Amino acid sequence: MLKLTGICLILGVAAVVGLQLKHRLHMHLKQLIGFKEMLLMLSGEMSYARTPLTEAFRNIAARGKEPFGPLLAEVAGRLEQERGKSLYDIWKSAVEHQSKAFYFSEEEFCMLKGLGENFGYLDIQMQLNHLALDIQQVETRIGQAQQELAAKQKMYQYLSIMSGLFLILLLI
Repeated sequence: MLKLTGICLILGVAAVVGLQLKHRLHMHLKQLIGFKEMLLMLSGEMSYARTPLTEAFRNIAARGKEPFGPLLAEVAGRLEQERGKSLYDIWKSAVEHQSKAFYFSEEEFCMLKGLGENFGYLDIQMQLNHLALDIQQVETRIGQAQQELAAKQKMYQYLSIMSGLFLILLLI
């Protein structure tokens, strides 16, 4: 009876690990899509509405999805409080502060952090050009994440169960 309980626990944990890995892949893709949406909204705010950055960040934060809404709200709040600091320093600090909420790779995280470099000091057209470039890079990442999701989600599921079965065989 004790062996059967142990076997069930090991298989249960193995299945949960597989589901968590699968969930991370889904969240990664979802956040990349959210990143693209945030960039598109920001581009729209800057080009059509000609909204100042602080106000644009607040507007997008109100409509934005996790984790970008809280990030933009923090940046907007800190822009109003810390008037002497550069926008890039505030952006970088806020991204690092919110880093636990992201499922991004190191390169994607650097891309998000580097986004703040182009805000504020360039003319509007240059900022929009940089946003368009960032949107293209995120679209490329979305395509890669979709391929990775298709390739790895079943593998994670099967590999976790097989690892659990292997562990059971070792312990018996």
